[in-house]
Amino acid sequence: MSRLADRERAVKLELVSSIARSQRALARILESIADVSVHADPVAKSLRDNIAQLSQMQQMLTESVVGIRFGQRRQGRPSGPWINQQSGSKRRRTKGEPKQWQ
Repeated sequence: MSRLADRERAVKLELVSSIARSQRALARILESIADVSVHADPVAKSLRDNIAQLSQMQQMLTESVVGIRFGQRRQGRPSGPWINQQSGSKRRRTKGEPKQWQ
C-alpha cells in the first residue's frame, strides 16, 4: 500500500507542477501580447475570456488534486476591519493566565 500512496503523491505533484508551468506560460503569453491587445479591442476581449476559462479549469484541477477548495474570487468593495468589542480589562482569561488580569 505504501508504494501505491507514494505513486499517488508523485502523480499529484507532477500534476500540480504541470499546472504551475501552464500558469507561467500564460503569464509569458500575456506579457508578449499586452502591447498588441491595446490596439485590437475584440482580440483583447476574446483573449481575456479564454484565459479566464483556462484559469478556472486549472483551479478546479488543483482543487481536486490538493483536496481543498480555494473558493471563488469575489469582486466588490471590502468591508472594514473587525474590531473586538471585548478589549482592555474585560477580556477573557486564557488557560493558565493569572487571575489578576481578568
